[in-house]
Amino acid sequence: MRKRIDVLRWHHVALSKRFLGASNGDIFELDLVFLAVMVRSYSLVDAFIDAFDMWNPIVAAPLVRMQIDNLVRLSYIARAPKADDIAKYVIAGGEFRKLRDNGGKFLTDARLVEHAKPHHPWVEVVYQATSGWVHFSPVHVYAGTQVKPSDNDNELALQMQIPLRPERIPLSAMHELVGAMLTATEQVFGYVEVWEQRKGLPLGQIRTPGSS
Repeated sequence: MRKRIDVLRWHHVALSKRFLGASNGDIFELDLVFLAVMVRSYSLVDAFIDAFDMWNPIVAAPLVRMQIDNLVRLSYIARAPKADDIAKYVIAGGEFRKLRDNGGKFLTDARLVEHAKPHHPWVEVVYQATSGWVHFSPVHVYAGTQVKPSDNDNELALQMQIPLRPERIPLSAMHELVGAMLTATEQVFGYVEVWEQRKGLPLGQIRTPGSS
């Protein structure tokens, strides 16, 4: 998975060239939104690789959470009745959390996750787990401290460490993080590829990926 995430990092460049060049290079409002997501996604993946290689979940986990942020926004835009209007709103500096969905609810991050769940069932659990690493929380307290039996059988010893030692971080935790980043990034690419196939074409028509 570590090798795969590096391949995805560089695929950002090739895929961006493809969708920007589709429809003879004509530029639409949605192009600007998708490009912004791809620029952000590349940076997140690039930073995630550095954090992963340093065995640093305190930095890696929030980056996964930010990639989910990208994914749920693209998921909503892809299914919105008026995606162009959302694109124009975002380009003008608007924020999702100030928009309302068809149910009249503001599109907060949590609400966007609700909309994405039917299409990405894994998102809610990972969103909640990684959100604990974004803001200071008990997760950070537990990461830096450990309770162990002391030499005296009737007492416990509180062990605190700085920096956090790699051996304190289980392989399974890092495995889950890189798996989540892979899945989120690949599914972000999926929406970009759909845009590439449909950009500038009449409703119902699609083009072969990689063609103009």
